[in-house]
Amino acid sequence: MVYPVAFGWIQTLLIAMVVAALALFVFGFVRMRKVGRGALARHGSGGIVLIVLAAVILWGTTLLQTYLGLTGEVKAAHVVAAPVAGTPHSLDVELTLFGDRGHADQHQKYRIEGDMWVLQADIVELQHWVNTMGFHSGYQVTRLFGERLDGVAVKQNQTFVGGSDQNFFEDMQQHSWYTKPFVRSAYGNAVIATTGSWDVYISQDAIKTRPA
Repeated sequence: MVYPVAFGWIQTLLIAMVVAALALFVFGFVRMRKVGRGALARHGSGGIVLIVLAAVILWGTTLLQTYLGLTGEVKAAHVVAAPVAGTPHSLDVELTLFGDRGHADQHQKYRIEGDMWVLQADIVELQHWVNTMGFHSGYQVTRLFGERLDGVAVKQNQTFVGGSDQNFFEDMQQHSWYTKPFVRSAYGNAVIATTGSWDVYISQDAIKTRPA
């Protein structure tokens, strides 16, 4: 399972916004306490303004957290699929899995039964607030197989491309996934596409593809 980490200017900005908001809250309350209850209406406006400004900053931070949780993605694979000449419902698939610091890229060729290719991944979806700290949801690309356009079931077994995911789903079946406070959910997810050249991405909660 890969958990990409990217701590950049956005994470720095978020931390700075939270610190600034907390400081404004403290200064606002201190200023209001110094004024006193009797003169609050006349002289306590400065403290109130600081508190309102702090609330606006925290609201903006929440919006940015949601944006990062919905848009963060990692390029995980590249797929080139072509029909096999003279063999109906068959594809030659070139699959490149992109590695990270601890794993090298993998490039393999497969022949699969079907008119469309399916690439499956295991996803460990993290809470949005964890994403904002630079941690991408965990993933592992695991299975490649085919599907036919006419809906007829293929007879070919699925191919493990990134290692077996049996333990992943056994843990899920036994309800051993600990989902709080960092993990939101864990599940398998797949993308389906036809022939052509495709880039495959892992977002914070799914696997997806776009034409290369």
